[in-house]
Amino acid sequence: MLCLDDLFVLAVPMKREVQRSLPMPAAVSFCVVAADGSLQPLSQPVGTPAADPALTAGLNEPKLLDGCLLLPLSLPSGEQAAMVISEVDPALLKKMSPDWLQTLQENLPDQFETVRMAHVDVDTELYNRRAAELFFRQAAAGTGQCFFLLNTALKRRTAGATFQKNKEIADLLQVLTHGLCFSFGFGVFGIVREVRGREQALKTAHYLQHQLKQEGMHTAQIGFASVPGTEPQEADGLGRLWRALVIAEKRGPFGICDIDAADERQEPPFQLPGDELLPKLHKAWRDRASFTLAALALQPPIDRPDALERCLADLAGSEGTCIGLADNLALVLFDRPDEEAVRRFVDRAKAATPRQAGVEIVSVGVASWPCLDFTRVDVPGNCLKALLHGSFLAPGSVVFFDHLTLNISGDVFFEDGDYRAAIKEYRRGLKWRPGDVNLINSLGVALVECNQERQAAACFQEVLDKEPDNYMALVNLGNVRRTQGQHALAVDCFERALRVPAGEEATRQELLSSLARLYTDLGRHEQATPMLEEWRTLPGSDREYLLFRLLGQNFLETGRPGEAIVACQRALQLFPQDSISMSILGLLYVEQGEGSEVGAALCRKALALDPFNPDHWCRLARALLHSGERDGALEAVRRCLQLRRGHAEGRLLLGALHQLAGRRRQAERCFRRAAALPGCSSQQVERARARLTGLSKGSRSER
Repeated sequence: MLCLDDLFVLAVPMKREVQRSLPMPAAVSFCVVAADGSLQPLSQPVGTPAADPALTAGLNEPKLLDGCLLLPLSLPSGEQAAMVISEVDPALLKKMSPDWLQTLQENLPDQFETVRMAHVDVDTELYNRRAAELFFRQAAAGTGQCFFLLNTALKRRTAGATFQKNKEIADLLQVLTHGLCFSFGFGVFGIVREVRGREQALKTAHYLQHQLKQEGMHTAQIGFASVPGTEPQEADGLGRLWRALVIAEKRGPFGICDIDAADERQEPPFQLPGDELLPKLHKAWRDRASFTLAALALQPPIDRPDALERCLADLAGSEGTCIGLADNLALVLFDRPDEEAVRRFVDRAKAATPRQAGVEIVSVGVASWPCLDFTRVDVPGNCLKALLHGSFLAPGSVVFFDHLTLNISGDVFFEDGDYRAAIKEYRRGLKWRPGDVNLINSLGVALVECNQERQAAACFQEVLDKEPDNYMALVNLGNVRRTQGQHALAVDCFERALRVPAGEEATRQELLSSLARLYTDLGRHEQATPMLEEWRTLPGSDREYLLFRLLGQNFLETGRPGEAIVACQRALQLFPQDSISMSILGLLYVEQGEGSEVGAALCRKALALDPFNPDHWCRLARALLHSGERDGALEAVRRCLQLRRGHAEGRLLLGALHQLAGRRRQAERCFRRAAALPGCSSQQVERARARLTGLSKGSRSER
């Protein structure tokens, strides 16, 4: 369906289509009709003032205005736009037949729709790669837009399941982002979002990964870049993003790469600037069995380098050697790892450098060799890590590289999305300080991002052995246990975390949503509902489709159908393609007499969206049975059990169908198997036993 986004993204081929239809050369542009009736360039937000106040509302027919021809466009999406034809002799425009213009106005939407279909992925209904290339050629400057390239590495057991999951993710991304979305095939998607700076872009990337994890995805690698410049984006705009995605893939299944930061930095993190100092260091530390290197961060910029080097060399004396300067850094090498000697030197330097060289020492980072598994070449980087550590302390601090420094440098790699490098830093820190709770917890979180759940669980358990009420360890271990399918252990962790006073509302919301989902999956609906009700009171919860989906599920199972209908309707307002809410709502309509045909149609539409979900087939069977269509219900419940043989509700429903058909033995077998299933809830076990008791009484009465 043609919309304003199409006129913006596909402006080039659509303008070309208009120019082909005109009898003379002309310039073509598109405008949007704002709420106040004014016309604005389509590249600007609708809320901005119109460039020309004379361009007002009431555009229904083609008209001439200021030497331009305005052609109104009523789009199928309900949005209003206008086409501006300019750079044509006004006398020629006046000669155009009103009938011809009317015909042109009527035909253009169909021509535009043909253009749109050539730039849309048929399977996902998102823009395709051709459209992405067009977007990069004409992206507006100064809009603060960021392009995220997402790889989900989709691979399911069957081609049909892969196709279905691909479509499901495409639908979800549109709901999560409310922006332009692109499909590149093979589970790779593009998203355009307006962000304010790198920090918000990183938050957006982490948010997308978190939401995809909730949907059961084990891979969500993201490379992103801003859409900059005052000129159209360079032809290699997509090339930079693919380069970012390659780096993100190397960083783990949930790796992230900001290619703007990577290109700006050029060198990897914690590497000396320039190429002059490293050869000098190689020469200075050659054949040494041990040494200590101090990196002095200086301000203001060094304008008397020779005087500063002489000053530092004199102060180091026989104990050390001034290696040289780079940017605002000075390096001094000491013969042996003597902390007191370094501190004496720094004290002398703080007093002398302002007077002799006009600079002050802001902080000092010190690292020695040998140290852990580091090589000599790693020592300058360790000094830079120590300087970063010092930036969290008071000005003038002297930081000796240690386990805390490694924790901080690991966090830097983690925030950059380089989880494998973060894991390496945390493990080094634990070699230095075994048993450090912060390092163990950080290591566990990074291992989760690399899908190494077993090792991560061991980390979180080690933290809890030391601190049983460690909130983050409880939540993290609960998430890992849930991923591993150990639901009882996960519930125990979350319930313990619930009793610990939490800090932030966002953390509380994540805990409530995780516990509510677990309770729902385990059939503990009475316990799930209070969790969801509390979640509902938190800020921003009214935009969470998952909350309303879970409310609908639990209200359905706890005998609150009216509230369940309202919750499912709200979930579908937020996420129109949510097949689970759609299936539940269809069943509710049937069972509550709101319309059997409409309800069954919703159940079947949910199956069209996700035919591999056994719950959808079970709800359809339940709806058909309620409508008296036993044959259809039997076929649907069998499809449910083909997809999941251990589906307890499906097994109970099959038993009920056998019982209604007088097949007592088959019914009894179904009820016994349902009660024995490991995933059968206590309520379902009670229902199975009640059915068996009824069958037993009926058998005795017949005798």
